[in-house]
Amino acid sequence: MNNLFRILFLSSFVLSAHLKVEAKGKQPNIVFIMADDLGVGWVDYFGTNEKLKTPNLERLAKSGMIFNKAYAAAPVCSPTRASCITGQTPAKVGLTTHAPGIGLESYLKRSGGLGKGGAVDAETAAFLPKDAPSYARELKKLGYSTAFFGKWHLAGEGSLKTSDGIINKEWHPENYGFDINMGGCAYGQPRSYFDPYRNGTIENRKQGEYLTERLGDEAADHIRKHHKELFHVTLWLYSVHTPFKAPKSLVQQNGGDTFLAMVESMDRAVGKVIDALEETGTLDNTLFVFYSDNGGHKPTEGLAEKKGSLLEGGIRVPMVVSWPGKIKAGTTTDEPVSSIDLLPTFVNAAGGDASKMKEIEGKDLAPLFEGKKKLGREALYFHFPHNRHGLKYIMGSVIIEGEWKLYKGYGETKTALFNLKKDPQEKSNIIEENKSIADRLDKKLNAWLTKVDAKMPRKDADFQ
Repeated sequence: MNNLFRILFLSSFVLSAHLKVEAKGKQPNIVFIMADDLGVGWVDYFGTNEKLKTPNLERLAKSGMIFNKAYAAAPVCSPTRASCITGQTPAKVGLTTHAPGIGLESYLKRSGGLGKGGAVDAETAAFLPKDAPSYARELKKLGYSTAFFGKWHLAGEGSLKTSDGIINKEWHPENYGFDINMGGCAYGQPRSYFDPYRNGTIENRKQGEYLTERLGDEAADHIRKHHKELFHVTLWLYSVHTPFKAPKSLVQQNGGDTFLAMVESMDRAVGKVIDALEETGTLDNTLFVFYSDNGGHKPTEGLAEKKGSLLEGGIRVPMVVSWPGKIKAGTTTDEPVSSIDLLPTFVNAAGGDASKMKEIEGKDLAPLFEGKKKLGREALYFHFPHNRHGLKYIMGSVIIEGEWKLYKGYGETKTALFNLKKDPQEKSNIIEENKSIADRLDKKLNAWLTKVDAKMPRKDADFQ
């Protein structure tokens, strides 16, 4: 009887191990690279812009799918990053603007609300709630090693008052499901792009080394070390966020333009990761996403406004996804997608079931990978109840449904209706001619704001 039990036990163990190996073979490795403040006009997928040197994004695009209508869930960084991690809109997470390095009170005074009798930013969290969903946690449950490199900016306000960017380590990536964290703290921009970095989560290595190159190296080395196991890498580059800094040699190679040098360095970091996947033989079994956290600090030609605005220049972002064998090479899609879609896409691709996570709002992008034209989503929603210098379409909420876009203003800018198909640059507010459409969209937008318990702008009187 003991021998029989031993045989059955060993047989079940071998079968279980076999099933795990078989399951692992079907699960892709997942790599997610996100640039910072990179507008859609500052990448080149086809090698046609002599000024832009992004050959590695071109490699990625040729192997996968270009998303022509990818949106960030917010026009600034922290809320979009929260939406990526959680699969929820910033309004639902409760984090709707960037965690200011100068501190929230100082930022409110500077942003044009306090003391001027106008609308003041809505209440917002300055860190990612610990109980929020996290794709990293879900991937760990499914057998992945998880690593984070780069900019987190979900760990508290006032980072510029610190010497190392650390406000509270409890809000760092390793407490949201990542096994490794290098670079992720409260910083929204690097204290220094060159070693010594003055970042408490990065060990200085070589004086004068460039941060973008370092992060690319570290992500690539991690893949080489972990390629025999199922791995996930999140690489959120600090580039191309201000201050504009790049190695002198690279600036010279770009005609003295530091920003273009930063774009090229960002692309090189992407290339280092692709090379590591090729070297380790894991590229063919890797779901690879390239994205940006919001519109560009530098405007994109053909789109209205830029980072911080709820017009297209503030929320439209570059996005490419490659997954050999799953996504047909050299394809494009015009279906609107959002940063909230990444969690369900990652979880389902990894063998999980995101539909059981009732609190998430995103859609799995798999139907688009498979050649379908639509995701079956009625509308995209945005909520940015905050002031911003130098821009008009701030302090509002937005619904995009098909070709229609309604901007609901809470500050000085009036509510506006645009037809994105006929007027992609959002020059004409046609709300007076289309009141029935505007009313219908406004009703849907209000219902969503209520559903997610969106925080609304306040008045100066609230701070007396």
